[in-house]
Amino acid sequence: MSFFWEQLGLVWQSIASVWAWSWWIVLPVIALIILLELWEQYKRQQFYQNIPWKLLEIQVPKNILKTPKAMEQVFSAAYLEGEKHWMAFEAVGNAGETHFYLRVPSPYRNMMESAIYAQYPEAEISEVDDYLQQMPRVLPNSDFDIFGVEQTLGNGEFAPIRTYKDFEDSVEERRIDTIALLMESLSKLKDSEQMWFQFVIKPVDDKWKKSAEAMAHKLMGIEPDKPKSKNPFSGFSPGVSFGEVVRAPFEHPSLEAKKPTEAAKTPKNMKPGEKDLAEGIRMKMAKLAFQTTIRFLYVDRRASFAKDNTNAAAAFFRQFNTQHLNYFKVDKETMTAGAKGLFKNWKLAFRKQAFYDAYAHARPRNNKCVLNTEELATIYHFPINAVGTTELAKVPSRKAGPPASLPLVD
Repeated sequence: MSFFWEQLGLVWQSIASVWAWSWWIVLPVIALIILLELWEQYKRQQFYQNIPWKLLEIQVPKNILKTPKAMEQVFSAAYLEGEKHWMAFEAVGNAGETHFYLRVPSPYRNMMESAIYAQYPEAEISEVDDYLQQMPRVLPNSDFDIFGVEQTLGNGEFAPIRTYKDFEDSVEERRIDTIALLMESLSKLKDSEQMWFQFVIKPVDDKWKKSAEAMAHKLMGIEPDKPKSKNPFSGFSPGVSFGEVVRAPFEHPSLEAKKPTEAAKTPKNMKPGEKDLAEGIRMKMAKLAFQTTIRFLYVDRRASFAKDNTNAAAAFFRQFNTQHLNYFKVDKETMTAGAKGLFKNWKLAFRKQAFYDAYAHARPRNNKCVLNTEELATIYHFPINAVGTTELAKVPSRKAGPPASLPLVD
C-alpha cells in the first residue's frame, strides 16, 4: 500500500511541476476562449435588439372562404433566399379575443403587406403597439407567472406532418379547419389569462434540400452519385481490366461492350412505411422550406394560474401527427418546468425569464424543426368561414378612399 501512495505522490509532483511551468500559458488561453464566447453572445444580443421590428395586426373579414392554400402563397413570399433576417407570425388570445400579428423587419413590411392583400383583398392590416408593452417588463414576477415551451419534430427535419390537404373533402361543408381547435381554446380564456403562439420562420439553404434528397434515396436504396474526380486521367480507361490482361495468354478477351451497371440506381423493394416516408420527403422538399421555431406561452396571475389550461395547445399540435411520417413533440430543453437538483427554483426562474426574452425578441432557435410552406399554412392561417368563433377580431369591411370620379364642391 505504501508503494501505491508513493507512486501517487510522484504523479501529483509531476502535475504540480508541469502546472508551475505552464500556468502562465494555459490560464490566458482559457480566459481568451471565455472572453471570445462572451463577446459573441454580446454581439448576437446587440444584433437582435437592433433589428427594426414592425408589428402588424391582420384583421380578416367576416366571410372568408379561402383555404390555407392562400396562406401558403403568403409564406412563399416570405422566403428571402440569402437573407439573414427572419419574421414571426403570431396568434394571441387575450380575455377571450383572438388577434393575428406579423412581426416583421421594417424593410420587408411593404412586401409582406402586398403578399397578404394579394391573397386576402378584404383584410385590414395596420401597425399597432406591441402587446408585450402592456405586460410587466420582467416575467415572471410577484404578480404573474408563465409557462412556456417550444415544439419540435419528433422524427427528424425531413419527414412531413399532416397538412391541410389531408383534412379537406370534396364537399365544402365537410372541410375541417385545422385552426378551429386553437380558435375555440383562445375564445374561452378568462380576463387575466393569455395564450401566445409564435412561429418564427427563417429560410433554409440548399444544403437542407440536398440532405433531404439523400435521405429519400437512402430509404429507396439508391446509391448517391460519386463526386467527380479532379484527376485529369481519372476518366481514362485502356478498355481491358487487369484480370483480362493476366488471362490473355489463355483466354481471348471479349469484344462485347460492357454495359454500365444500373443496380445502384434501381430502387429496392421497400416496405409500405418506407415507401410512404420516402414519397413524403420528396413531396416536402419540392416546396420552399423554413427553419421554424414554434413557441407557446401561457400567462396568468399567480392567484389563478392553471397550468392544465395549456393542454389545449398540446391537443392543437397533436392533430398534425402521424405514426409513420412525423409528429410534433415538446422540446424539453425549453420547457419552463421540471427543474431538478440544487437551486432548482433559481434555475426555473432563470429559464422562464430566458424564454420570455426569446419570445419578446422573436429570436430563432437553431433546431431541427424544418417546415415547408404547405406545413406552415396548415398550422397557421386565418379561419375559414366554417369557424364561427364570435370573439375573433374581424374587420367588417375594408377601408377605402373616395372614388376618383367623385365631383368636388367648393
